[in-house]
Amino acid sequence: MIKKKKKVKPIADNAGCEELANAIILQACKDYKSAYRRYLRRYGNPDRLDPDLAELEHFFRSDWYKTLTDVDGEYLMKRMREEVAMSLGAGKGKLASSKTAAI
Repeated sequence: MIKKKKKVKPIADNAGCEELANAIILQACKDYKSAYRRYLRRYGNPDRLDPDLAELEHFFRSDWYKTLTDVDGEYLMKRMREEVAMSLGAGKGKLASSKTAAI
């Protein structure tokens, strides 16, 4: 007796995939802001290399990130640095605009 193969139902939409991608990006943003805040408090010098920030910045510059979203990673990191600096009272000065861990 020959068994019929079960048909796999195609995914009707990518809503679940989009939600997962958004959740990954959102968590990376939370982690980046937290790491940047900790970095500024610890070192106070935005030109010093921090391994946690380097790893997160690598993600925002990666092909994987570009697969998940069309939002420019450099732009997003810049905005997050500005937001953290403002919350720490640094304004839009040197702390917010400098690159922390250029790879």
